[in-house]
Amino acid sequence: MRTWIVALLSLLLLWAVLIIPAHFSGAAPSLLPLEIPIAVLGLVLLTRGLSSWWRRLIILCLAGLTLLRLADAGSRAAFGRAFSPVAEWHLVGQGWTLASRTIGRNEALLVVVGTLLALALVLLLLSYGLSHFRRLTRISRRRTAIAAALTLLCGLAASQVMDADSNTTPRVEALAELTKRYTAAVRAVADQKAFNEELAVDPVAAGPAPEFAALRGRDVIVLIVESYGRSWVDAERFRDISRPILRDVGTSLAEAGFSIASAWIEAPIRGGRSWLAQATMASGLALTNQARFDRLISTDRKSLHSMFRDAGWTSTVLLPVVADKEWVEGIWYDVDRFFDGPSLEFKGVPQGYVTMPDQFILTAFENKVRGTADKPLFATIGLLGTHAPWGPLVLPVDWDLVGDGSIFDGSHRFGKPNSWAVPEPVREMYSRSFELALPVYGEYVERFADDALILIIGDHQPASVIAGWAPDAAVPLHVISKDEALIDRLDNEVFTAGMLPAEQAPLFPMESLREWFATTFE
Repeated sequence: MRTWIVALLSLLLLWAVLIIPAHFSGAAPSLLPLEIPIAVLGLVLLTRGLSSWWRRLIILCLAGLTLLRLADAGSRAAFGRAFSPVAEWHLVGQGWTLASRTIGRNEALLVVVGTLLALALVLLLLSYGLSHFRRLTRISRRRTAIAAALTLLCGLAASQVMDADSNTTPRVEALAELTKRYTAAVRAVADQKAFNEELAVDPVAAGPAPEFAALRGRDVIVLIVESYGRSWVDAERFRDISRPILRDVGTSLAEAGFSIASAWIEAPIRGGRSWLAQATMASGLALTNQARFDRLISTDRKSLHSMFRDAGWTSTVLLPVVADKEWVEGIWYDVDRFFDGPSLEFKGVPQGYVTMPDQFILTAFENKVRGTADKPLFATIGLLGTHAPWGPLVLPVDWDLVGDGSIFDGSHRFGKPNSWAVPEPVREMYSRSFELALPVYGEYVERFADDALILIIGDHQPASVIAGWAPDAAVPLHVISKDEALIDRLDNEVFTAGMLPAEQAPLFPMESLREWFATTFE
């Protein structure tokens, strides 16, 4: 009797392992997985030696599938998408950084270790329980095999007549999922082949080297705004807040003598991986995954930065988010000057994940980079003020007081890290980060731009926790200059006067920016 109880409990545990992690990963699994009768048939019909190997195979497949599902759950929580094992192993480190700075390093470590230990314990218990099927008497195994076979046949018959999308329809869930994942891996390999073909085509390099003649003698500064997606402008949750702010910033800039035009840019990614968006702008190629990025930086394709350098500008990149590792992709970018977080010498208190405020980053850029340049700059600056997890947020101060950043001693901030399991406070702080940041960017332009051409561009839509899965990957682009003739060069079918792009304006692919610079300002 005890053997029967343990065996039946193991089937219940097998059902839980098949069902529960799938829910957390965003799947809609069948509540009647046919893997269970298949597993039982192998356990009771195979010889003792083969049955033992069959049990180990079951545990191994469950371990792999569960780890993939847990990775999906973590990736969806942090980046709003499923995990791709072929192209995105590096995101394990990114996810750890985000989690440790959101809920605390010790708490994140406890969650990870606890989850892995719990999984190991469950699998050990499952292996122990399933081994009891071989301990049944011969007649009991025969009856169990008949029951499992009938269950499987009835399940297969029901699957042919019931709604395939219903979670009450019996089906072989794990096999279908593993097949789907294998198909995705095959697609990833095919994508690499397609990307190699895209790399071979470069319309900018095919002609004369761009001279950017219309920009001669002036700085070109690109401010890359984290998670600045169309969701914040258009989503019902935010539009009554965002639109007045954008209009106010535009009015203030216009009164200061600046001309502005804005467009919708289609980013290659959503929810995270800002470096892919930045490299897309620089390369003229849609970097939709890490595998494409890794392939790109091994080539001699010229970056937009190196093109400006060859045309007479000092090419510069500021990435304050880079703090504890070398900027390896810098070899491909091939810039004159690179500044990471430590090189900006922030003397204030780190502001959570946002290690330094945007006001300080922009002030340091003016003092350390622009103020020491002996010729025009082409600079891209990765800003942090609107970076997840959106708390705590930094309050702006008088620009004359920014200095070395020591004024940001912790007294000029509010809020705290929020659990993404409770989304409403996260959404509130996300929006508040833009309410604070965009006026700061406008003030920076008014105060420091002079005759520079300024671009303010989002890198990607925010994670799905903010406004769901947006219908497109659009981000705003604002082009600002005191020289109205530069703004007049822009395509008025794509660009709209002011800080608010027209709702029906066509999307402008982010990978087109490299060629756009070369042709618009030739």
